[in-house]
Amino acid sequence: MRLLLTLILFCLCTPSGGFSSHISQCVTCTDVRTSRTVTLVGSVHYNPASISLARRTVHLQDDLGAVVVESCIARWRRSLIVSPKGTFLGDFLPSEMQAAAVAASDRGVPLSLGDVDVEQFSLRVKSILKTTLVDLITPAGWGRINEDIRRGASLAFDTRYMEDSLQPGDFFKPDLLLGFAVSLIRYPVAAAVKAPVPFTLFAVSFAAITSSLDAAISQTSANPSLSSEELVLTSIITLFNVLLPVVFARLMLVGFLEERNVRLARSITQAAERTNGNIVAILGGLHVNGVAKLLESEDPLQGDGGGDTKAGTWWSDDMMVTDGP
Repeated sequence: MRLLLTLILFCLCTPSGGFSSHISQCVTCTDVRTSRTVTLVGSVHYNPASISLARRTVHLQDDLGAVVVESCIARWRRSLIVSPKGTFLGDFLPSEMQAAAVAASDRGVPLSLGDVDVEQFSLRVKSILKTTLVDLITPAGWGRINEDIRRGASLAFDTRYMEDSLQPGDFFKPDLLLGFAVSLIRYPVAAAVKAPVPFTLFAVSFAAITSSLDAAISQTSANPSLSSEELVLTSIITLFNVLLPVVFARLMLVGFLEERNVRLARSITQAAERTNGNIVAILGGLHVNGVAKLLESEDPLQGDGGGDTKAGTWWSDDMMVTDGP
């Protein structure tokens, strides 16, 4: 899903052409606040090619100060608990972030968990969803939605003024495409293992909604002469099909990308400041261009309305036994 969305949005929002010094699936930039070199690895989660790239990039980075991964304490701890190294699940569900963490340990550099805490993120997504549903019923609200979507798309995917950026061709490499089939299996399995209750609720709800819509469409197609109840149902289905992409776009561009990109960029800057070294950050492919633009911009790194100033958490093994999620 993320790879497909990446390709579509990059094709729509990026110019053709490439960079002679561009490293495939990586963006190298300078953090203007620390003047340190940052290598952003754009991964397809659980893809063998991305796992290999993450490990190799950490091993080869000169003057490496720290590695930053797109995770938080709760998610990282859960990953290590359910799929520890040397177990069946550890071998079946290896991730590019865990590979980078092992490589960082081999080099003796710290690991920073750079993403928003999952509980904070969930609350924020619910807030954006609620706001969007309210905005859908007023003209002014539609204006706010349009502004958010346009701004979010530009910040995340417009690469016209970037010296280095991810391009569609980065995701058409043979090894990455071959590994995509593996990602399609590993990703939902990992979600089911790490968060069984939310995954089950989502899967059941999605199946029920899809089944109901299919049944309603089949019924209306088979009966050209519709009753008033069937006309209402058809209108609801049409409205749902129109509004769902709008709601999803705002959630994706603002909650999943724009605000998390700010936190990730802030975590990278913090890691560079604390170690006075270069940084390798392992991110999902959709985050890379947006994070790179933030690192290269002198604007304040403020997200979620400007009030969030948190940055990454330095991971240590004793945090495995810390009370909490």
